[in-house]
Amino acid sequence: MTGFSVVRAMRHGIRSLAPIGIFCWLAGCAQVQMDYNVLTYDYAVADSANQLLLLNAVRASQHYPRSFTSVGQIVSGPPVSANLGSTLNFDAFKGLQTYNVNPSTAISAGYSQFALGNLNNQNFMEALRKTIPPAVTQSFRRSTSWPRELIDLIYYQNFSPSEDIVRHIDYARKATCAGQVNAATLCGKISQHAYEFASRCSEHFVDIGIRLREFRNDRNMYYNTPANYCHYERFRIFLEEIRVVHQPICTQKGKACLMARERSALEMIGYLGEIIAAQNYIDEPFVPLVLFGRSVGTGLEEIDLPLFVVERGDPMGRAAVAVQHDGWTYYIPRPEFGSAAEARSLQTLELVMQTVQAATHREDLPKTLPSFAVVSGK
Repeated sequence: MTGFSVVRAMRHGIRSLAPIGIFCWLAGCAQVQMDYNVLTYDYAVADSANQLLLLNAVRASQHYPRSFTSVGQIVSGPPVSANLGSTLNFDAFKGLQTYNVNPSTAISAGYSQFALGNLNNQNFMEALRKTIPPAVTQSFRRSTSWPRELIDLIYYQNFSPSEDIVRHIDYARKATCAGQVNAATLCGKISQHAYEFASRCSEHFVDIGIRLREFRNDRNMYYNTPANYCHYERFRIFLEEIRVVHQPICTQKGKACLMARERSALEMIGYLGEIIAAQNYIDEPFVPLVLFGRSVGTGLEEIDLPLFVVERGDPMGRAAVAVQHDGWTYYIPRPEFGSAAEARSLQTLELVMQTVQAATHREDLPKTLPSFAVVSGK
């Protein structure tokens, strides 16, 4: 190949590669911007879902009507537009002498429209009120990521035991826990809770005679509500007794089976509202607790942790989730992650959210969603 041919080949290569390199750089900008947009959108959707659930729980705490909206599909435009102006000066024998490359880039948000779904329609609301399919609830129960007592407190509305089952659970629990003095075990916690209940409410879990007499007077006493401390703790201690004696639970009548009623998805949101009311509105406010098993060395320690904490007022930068309602700010305080006293508020919120989502299906949603243009800030 002659020298002239080599120069001509080099000139052609540079002419080809220079624009390609510039456009590759622009494509990289497009990828970075698109990744940023996707992550920002995902964060916004997740935060919106948390706020919507908390807002409906706050509404429920004050008996306000609940309302549901979903963020739907987005319409995206090209996030990056660019043009390339360049001047390349070649000499036939000396090759590239001077060059001038002037790329210009315009980067937009990438999203021009998004869809909002008004879920206040018959199908969606009926799905929220229906009994949750057992396959859904069992899938959560099988998972080891959810504390047992947390699931039971959220899912069970009430128990309807016979007098024989009440007597059996009382005797079996006392026999099983006899001689167990370790306060960190389940038996130790039941004993602690029973005596605290006796000091504030009645000797229901200490004296079988008192217990049966109270039960005969009110066979619906094992109803899960945080209307006050005594109502909530009576149900929670009964749950713990059931766990320690392995009492079978069913939702249909059966021999030696403890009858239970589970909540619908809408009732779970209402239950969060009751917990908010217990902390903010009643004469003797209290924070409902949940028993959580924490690994310590090679063993397990049972500790009481706040189930669902919602405060009102100025969060002073401490909010994990916050909403505005009726002139007040309601917020879930940011948990002390990793602390032995970490509240389970976000975990409780997630359990209710995932259950609501699992209990509703695509066919329950509106078939057409209106589109709303995004208004740019100035």
